[in-house]
Amino acid sequence: MALPSYKDITELIKKGATIEAQEKIMELRESALELQEENINLKNQVLELQERVRRLESFEGEPCPKCRKPAWVVESSKPDQKFGRLGGIRREYKCTECGFSESQLVTPK
Repeated sequence: MALPSYKDITELIKKGATIEAQEKIMELRESALELQEENINLKNQVLELQERVRRLESFEGEPCPKCRKPAWVVESSKPDQKFGRLGGIRREYKCTECGFSESQLVTPK
């Protein structure tokens, strides 16, 4: 439904159709209220997204391979039992969010 224009309302008033003009004014007010509500919702969404970005940018962990949250951290790092003499390091990783853990062998480059 198209919103009535100022011109439409003034024409109705000139013709003496004040009730119809008031109805058109009410349509405009309702539309304005809907737009204000939508604007408030969009502002809240922007604030939520800004907070998520701030949290993601401030965390230094890598994404967890299971839950994909940036909570993948090294729990321990020590020479590997088999490949330690060759420089291999065994690192134990754990996600602080979902608890998933994994062991990886890291070799020097």
